[in-house]
Amino acid sequence: MLDDLQFDVFGPLTVRRNGELLEIPRAKHRVVLAALLLHAPRTLTAEELIQQLWGGEPPLTARKTLQGYIARLRKLLGADAVVSRASGYAIAIGAERLDLDRFNTFLQKAELTDEPAERARLFRSALEQTNGTPLVGIPSEYLQQGDGAALLERWLNATESWADAEMAVGRHTDVLPRLRALVSEHPFRESAWSRLMTALYRAGRQGEALAAYQEARRLLADELGVEPGEELRAAHRRILAGPTRSAADPDPAAVPARPAPAAPAPSGSRPGGAAEAPARRGGPYTLPPRLAEFARPGIEADLIRRLREVSREGAGRTAAQTLNLYGAAGVGKTTMAVRVAHAVSAAFPDGQLYVELQRGDAFREPADVLGELIRALGAGPGAVPAETGERVALYRGLLSHRRVLIVLDGARDEAQVRPLLPASPTCAAVVTSLEMLSTLGGTRHVRLGLLTAEESREILARIIGRERVAAEEGAAQDLVRSCGRLPLAIRIVGARLLERPHWRLETLARRLESQRRRLDELAVGDLAVRDSLAVGYAALEAPERRAFRLLSLLETASFPVRVAAAALGLPDDRTEEALERLTAQHLLDADFVKGSGVRFSYHPLVRLYARELTFDVDSMQSRHGAVQNALAAWYARPAGALVPLRATPSASGSAARAAAVAAAEGGLLPPELGFTA
Repeated sequence: MLDDLQFDVFGPLTVRRNGELLEIPRAKHRVVLAALLLHAPRTLTAEELIQQLWGGEPPLTARKTLQGYIARLRKLLGADAVVSRASGYAIAIGAERLDLDRFNTFLQKAELTDEPAERARLFRSALEQTNGTPLVGIPSEYLQQGDGAALLERWLNATESWADAEMAVGRHTDVLPRLRALVSEHPFRESAWSRLMTALYRAGRQGEALAAYQEARRLLADELGVEPGEELRAAHRRILAGPTRSAADPDPAAVPARPAPAAPAPSGSRPGGAAEAPARRGGPYTLPPRLAEFARPGIEADLIRRLREVSREGAGRTAAQTLNLYGAAGVGKTTMAVRVAHAVSAAFPDGQLYVELQRGDAFREPADVLGELIRALGAGPGAVPAETGERVALYRGLLSHRRVLIVLDGARDEAQVRPLLPASPTCAAVVTSLEMLSTLGGTRHVRLGLLTAEESREILARIIGRERVAAEEGAAQDLVRSCGRLPLAIRIVGARLLERPHWRLETLARRLESQRRRLDELAVGDLAVRDSLAVGYAALEAPERRAFRLLSLLETASFPVRVAAAALGLPDDRTEEALERLTAQHLLDADFVKGSGVRFSYHPLVRLYARELTFDVDSMQSRHGAVQNALAAWYARPAGALVPLRATPSASGSAARAAAVAAAEGGLLPPELGFTA
């Protein structure tokens, strides 16, 4: 923990060590620090930080440059300041050391308090932790429009709630300086003007209250070409009514209750006002950066066209459109979703929101994700309901009649996704998942598979340069082959070569020739093929994990259910269920072969991962038994037989041994098992 440091994100970003100001001169360093502080103690991925630094067009050296920024921050703040974790970076800071945490603590207490004087005191204490508008001088458009905009809205809501609380106990004059400053800094915020008018009227300054209304009206007309909204007009009417108002007319000084903090203005609405005004574009924007070195132009163009059609059809549709991108780990689902979202951002001007549905090995609960989305749309922490159903209603209400694109990355199943989908026909969602989410209504499903050899080469060329690839065409082909045309593996190879300009492509190609070391080589920074495959494996039940591990020992191009059943010592029907589950998770491939029926196979890298696991988890006896029984079943029938024949572990030991010897001589067994003639 950084017990000698104090961090402030309200006003200019500042750091103090034992009370002395600590200068952070480089703008990019301040961006990284601000992003980490806004999310403390949560870990931010490298992709999230790269987005805050460079937006949608990061340089090819973004990861390496980010590592340099992190190293510089550690040098300035202390070696333990920024913690490296498997998924990214986090800042090790206690809640009392950050003004934002103290602000949130008082704010939450205030929102839960009903006693007027105590409520006013707590709101006042919350604001005393801040130094005005957050993130002043942080040169990151993405940070300012995303997390920064949400924090600003929370601070503005807190200021207005403080004014309400102070006026509730009669301190009308006390709130005037801060409310005047608020409307000066945010002249189109009608809710602030309404409170200023109320405070002036209650302080006995009716003329000034009416003058404030005229000033607000002039600003809205001159700058935006609109008339004041209903909240401001109603306050004006009540002040004009004065003491002669009817019993049915509210107190002219009463400030309307805020059912929920104001969200970013929808398309066709004025900032902070009624829904009749012209559009003011630019909603929350939390997309990760777009990777430039991706090459699936056909699929990408089709997805972009579909989403633009959703935007053009708008309210003419009856429901929101959902795209489900599914496929094996590492095939580029997230990359594709983010690229497409960036490409259609102009078609969804009221916001593009990105949410990770899985963190580490755990999938997030819909209620947790809804809270994040609601806050991103402008609501403060106290406005997020406790009940999931109420969160869904508020979330969909905030999206109503807006053009917002939601990207939900890494879904577990339909139950996790359904509450998160927008209902408005002007919105759309892109959902990525390992399995097809087949029961989601109104969804178009797109399966992403492996790259072609040409696409793989194109991605590699974009990363390391076309001249370098052209100089070693043969080695480039070997690299693509060793990567199994898996996009993640190609990116990793490209990143490793980019970091090592002195390496020949042949150098890395030789290192990848070893199957024992290949997965170790296919890792760089926070990217690793092994980690990506572990996500699908973690989602399996114990019997499916066992099948995944043991069947990798069969050195055949493919195998039928009956052979797998023999290897596992299970009935055919239970084995088929396990294999179908593995296929759904894209840990196995399934193809119908004429004359042989359905055959199952491993991608080469997936087989290597499964082989690692079986030698770590399964006993030698289990491994040998699985192979022997599989071979006994294999040789019990001709390879093309259509009638399944179940082989069990009770098969003749001598027959199995003989089959194993024959298989070893034919190269059907992995050499690690040690079967020899």
